Amino acid sequence: MKTIIITAIVLFAGFGCGTKKMSENGEGQNLEVKTEELKATLGEIPENSDPVKIKRATISGNIMTLEVTYSGGCKDHEFQLIGREMISKSLPPIRSVKLVHTGNEDMCDALIMKTLKFDISELAYKKEVGSEVMLKLSDLDESLKYTFE
Repeated sequence: MKTIIITAIVLFAGFGCGTKKMSENGEGQNLEVKTEELKATLGEIPENSDPVKIKRATISGNIMTLEVTYSGGCKDHEFQLIGREMISKSLPPIRSVKLVHTGNEDMCDALIMKTLKFDISELAYKKEVGSEVMLKLSDLDESLKYTFE
């Protein structure tokens, strides 16, 4: 009887979060890939954010694409890209931006890979074609040049 209970617990723990198992790096970690499209905003950047790692960030036109990883798998996670209203007085100007992650108390530990696409037109210095601003994304070493289109 003990063996049946232990087997049931092991099976439930392995499949409880409903994620796919993939071995990207040979370690057999849980990995789920999703894409989500959102809109960036200007405003106050909250201090608190659940852990998220930005693996890659690119800008094409008025769209910023972020490839991120985080742990979870049992609940929906929410993401916001928020830029400070104040910008630096440099050429081009610099705007601080943060990716805010709300994990909704997801206790699962699958490694989730997600591609987030943000319309970043609200982050433009001026909403005029050709207007440039450097976006300093927290957690990234380099800034990204954004030219409004």
